[in-house]
Formats: sequence, structure tokens, C-alpha cells
Amino acid sequence: MTVPLMARAASKTLLLTDSEPQYASKLCWAAADVLAVNQFYPSCPPLTSPPAATPALFPTSQALEAAYKWGTAASNCEANLGNCNGWGVPLLHGLTVNTGFSGTPSATGDNSVGLTWDAARQEIDAGRPFLFMWDYPEDATGSLPVGKHQLVATGYSDERDSSGTQYLQIWDPWPVPMAPPSVVPACGPAPGVSATSEHSRWVYFSTYTTPGNDMGVTVTPAHEGDQWHLAVIAPDAPVLRVDAGPPPPPPDPVGFHNHPPPPSRARPQLSFAKALNMALPESRQLDLRVSGAAPRSLGVPFPIVGLSFAHLLRSDDPTRLLAGTTSAILFPVESQGEVVDAFLMLFMDGRWQRGGYANLEITQRLVAFRARYAAQEHLPVDSFYMVSVPGEVAFFAAYGKGKKATLIPAATDPSIGAVAGVAVPADKQLRKLKQAIQRDLQRYRDQRRDRQS
Repeated sequence: MTVPLMARAASKTLLLTDSEPQYASKLCWAAADVLAVNQFYPSCPPLTSPPAATPALFPTSQALEAAYKWGTAASNCEANLGNCNGWGVPLLHGLTVNTGFSGTPSATGDNSVGLTWDAARQEIDAGRPFLFMWDYPEDATGSLPVGKHQLVATGYSDERDSSGTQYLQIWDPWPVPMAPPSVVPACGPAPGVSATSEHSRWVYFSTYTTPGNDMGVTVTPAHEGDQWHLAVIAPDAPVLRVDAGPPPPPPDPVGFHNHPPPPSRARPQLSFAKALNMALPESRQLDLRVSGAAPRSLGVPFPIVGLSFAHLLRSDDPTRLLAGTTSAILFPVESQGEVVDAFLMLFMDGRWQRGGYANLEITQRLVAFRARYAAQEHLPVDSFYMVSVPGEVAFFAAYGKGKKATLIPAATDPSIGAVAGVAVPADKQLRKLKQAIQRDLQRYRDQRRDRQS
């Protein structure tokens, strides 16, 4: 019997030309844009000559994309990327692209689940990464890009286990480097900043289609904004202005749906102690082995306090949200003294089960910062938890409850006064987070109103 070509076990990963972490807290979309565009335009022009304006076919950078977004000269963003740190969607200058799946045959994909497995394989086999976005519906930002997270698919495999499970390799721009770059060029990566391998993750294909939960917070896919079938644009490309003055403002991004929370009711919140007592036996039954790798074991878990924009904006005293209850737990996986993997356990249908998505590098940092702070303050490691605000790209190791709580940021973010690994009172940090959310929402609503006037 002949097995159809697309049914045979296979694997492929793209050799990436320019894979970068996001250089500022809100530039996941720019990092994804850079990865995609520079996969097709791999060579920067000589340093003595700026990118040609006509036609606009050249590699890009996070600084250049941010400049397009904010209608300013690239040099304004190159010298201080913090000036241009804002939400957006990839514009993919120099490429043609299919966006979403309206009118697309169901065998290719649809707006509810994205590309089919066979279509995703065809994209990667053709050398085309594809981009997808996650929305945190409890943030209630609607069609604004605020609080959404951009990722890129770069490989596939159904050979990673004996059961033929479908896996997708993704590039996750989170988190910002421990030492963010001071200068970002107009072309290519920032000098002296290397991307860690942890940004590249193998996940179940279902994590792309229906992720469910991201670092302890409900997430829904915005597949109507998936960008796929990338190709080099025709030579008569439209003119893009780089440093010859501000470019024209980009068009409004694709109209994202206002994703409601999943129809199932909110998961019950359990005390940290009860949650751990129930989840630990279930987690110990999971098979952590990887063929050819050293033995693996569970690290000390983090109960997660997941916070949405709505949680923070509605609360006069946000420390009341740190009440010691959870419905999600982050489990580090360790091997030979290092964190090599991470996963979530979620309380669903009356029991704890594995699900959702966990960012590995963020987990590694939280484990390291927890260990350091626990040693300094003579605290038990298993008394810490995690505070997760993915809509604002803010993740913390935490100790204590309410106003007595302390938060330790996983990444540096000047916009919320966070320094990676430096403990801060929870009340101070959460109020800064709340202020940043209010600023962002107002800024983008004003921008939309100006476009429409």
C-alpha cells in the first residue's frame, strides 16, 4: 500500500537568517516582522549607503519597523528604541502575503483554527515561515493591537515521538534580552545581542490552532490576522521613505475580531496549598523523557496569579489580587542542574491537567531569580509563586501576599520601572503596570481617532 505523501512522517525546520528576541517590551510584532522579511532579504547594504528607497526591497530591523509604525525617521528609533516602543502588527514591507482565511478553501485553513496541518507543512516545505497572533480576551482591547502577542512558525515534525504527534516549531520573541541593546541599526540585528535557543520551541500543533492558556492567562488565537504564503514582492514595489523624512502612516491593521472569553465558565480558584497537593501527583505521572537526552525531573513549581488588564484597571488596590489562589501552575523541568523545559498544569473540569503554553526562557529567569532572592532572604523556595500579566509582557517571581508581597521582574522594562532580577514592593510595581496600561489604551485610541478624522 502506498502512503500518501502528506501522510508520511516528516520533519523540517527553516534555517533562519535573522532570528532576534524583541528588543523592547512591546516589539514582539517588530521582531516577527524582521524574522520574516530578512528570511527573504538576507543581506544588508553597505554601511556607507542607506537602504534604497526605490524600490524598497531590503532587509529591515526592529528600529526601522518601529519608525514606520510611528511615522518618524529611523534614526530616532535607532539611537533609543525606547522612544518607539509600542504595539503594532507586522507590515512585511517587500513581501506579498495572505492575511487570514476569508475565501480560503477549508483544506487550507479558516479563521477559527488557522492553517491545517497539511497546509502548514506546505508553507514550511516551501521555505516560508508564517506569522500568527494571540489575543488575551480578558484584556478587552478589541481590535486594537494593544496587549496582543506575535509569534512565528518555523518548522514542523510528526517524528518527535513514536505516536506521530503533530508538532510545530515556533519562534517566540519573548523575553527582552537581559541587557537590552542601547542602539539598534536600521538593518539587521543589534550588535552584541545574541538570541538564546530557548526562543525556538517545539509545541503541539494544537497550541497554534487553539492555545487556550499562555503563562496562566486565557488566550485565544487571532487567526484572522495570520500572515502566510509570503513571497518577494514584484520589482515595481511602492516607495518607502527611510530617513528622507517621516514615511506616510501605515494603514490600519487587519480588523481583529473582538474575541470573547471562551464559553466555559472561569476556572475555580484554589488556594496555593490545595492546588499543589492536587496537581503534584498528576504532574509526576507525566513522561518527561526525551530520547537521547539526559534524565529529567520536575523542578519546584510556581502557582500562577494570572492578571488581565481588566483585573488591574478595576482594582483600587491591585495588591488585593495577590490573595494566594490559582487555577494554573508553572512547572520547570530540570536536567543536570539546568531548566531545560517548562509546562503548565491547568485546573479544568475538576482536575489538574497539562495544557496551554509556557515560555522557557522566562521560566529559566524566574527560577534563577527565585533561588537568588530566597538565598538572600533565607526563604523557602517552595513559598514563591508567579505573577503573570502577558498582555503587558510582565512576568514576576513573587513572595508574600497582599501589600506585603514582593515582585521580582523577569525582564527589564523602563515603561513600568522594572529591572530584571531586582525585587520591588508589589504595590509599587502593580500601580506602575496599571498606569502603563492606561497610557497604552489612551495612546492607541487617540491614534485611531486621528486616523479617522
